[in-house]
Amino acid sequence: MPDTVPRPDFPQIAGHAALDLVDTVHWRLDPARLIDTLGSFDDVLAWCEQLGLLSGVDHLRELARSSPERAADEHARIVRLRETVCAMALDGSAADDSLVHDEHVAALGRSSLEHDAAAGRWVWRAPDDLTAPRAVVAMLAHDLLTADLSDVRQCADEACGWVYLDRSPRRNRRWCTAAGCGNRNRVARHQARKKQQG
Repeated sequence: MPDTVPRPDFPQIAGHAALDLVDTVHWRLDPARLIDTLGSFDDVLAWCEQLGLLSGVDHLRELARSSPERAADEHARIVRLRETVCAMALDGSAADDSLVHDEHVAALGRSSLEHDAAAGRWVWRAPDDLTAPRAVVAMLAHDLLTADLSDVRQCADEACGWVYLDRSPRRNRRWCTAAGCGNRNRVARHQARKKQQG
């Protein structure tokens, strides 16, 4: 019997990987219920692996085991970058825009530009060290924040806090997922109406 509990899937509902990273915080707007699913560097690697953002993740896990302090530092830097992306994408906050700039420039310096023959294009390859996830996140952050942010929305649930790109035909999506927050809020409204009537 395995001694580890299988890790649940990370949400991929946002329409952009940088926003999916923001959504690794559950119940962001309710401090009493908040859950950060990126609690460690290993969680970051699992997130990168699930989204297909990095190869050689097992090698990075070995590096993290041999350098736990460096791995912990990388984890803290990624969390800081995640929270900066959240603020800049939602509020247009420029309070820490230099962080995204500096991380992006540094990521390019640590990465290599390679031709992907199968895809028929040039791609940036992250470094083969513990800074790889941070390099990937920095490039994703740059890609998101230099694009049109007018479709970025936050779930209308008062506690959820997940963010996404609203690409619905009428640009009127309110919920992170219809089956999750959408359904829960519909049921709550229905119950409240019944209580008022009865």
